[in-house]
Amino acid sequence: MHRHAGRRSRNRGTAGIILCAGLLGLGACAGLAPPRSAEPAPGAVEALNRLVQRACNRQVASVLAGEGIPVEQFRAAVYSELRTGPGGRVSQYEIWLYSRDKPGVLIVNTDETCRPMQIYTREGGSLQAFKAG
Repeated sequence: MHRHAGRRSRNRGTAGIILCAGLLGLGACAGLAPPRSAEPAPGAVEALNRLVQRACNRQVASVLAGEGIPVEQFRAAVYSELRTGPGGRVSQYEIWLYSRDKPGVLIVNTDETCRPMQIYTREGGSLQAFKAG
């Protein structure tokens, strides 16, 4: 019986270390600057609207303009909603943009009011490759 209590204590210590590391990781993310934005190119918002109709399209087009990424290179777009809390309210939106001819996916993350938070790639994509048009 005494042995089990020791195991439990070791498990709690390990869980504390993991929790602390996770919190440190979140703290590091909190220092990220939002992506640059600029006035969208003529027709950019409309091009996004043809891919997917959502309220954040103007802000996403602004981020793409600020990063020098042409909207016309994308063949598809999918929004996802990140929900939090017991009521499941939307806390963030992500738009996944799929290129016609480049590997990977470009993702723009916004808060619940469509304010841009970050831009990044997944699935082997490169932000520089998307900037090249």
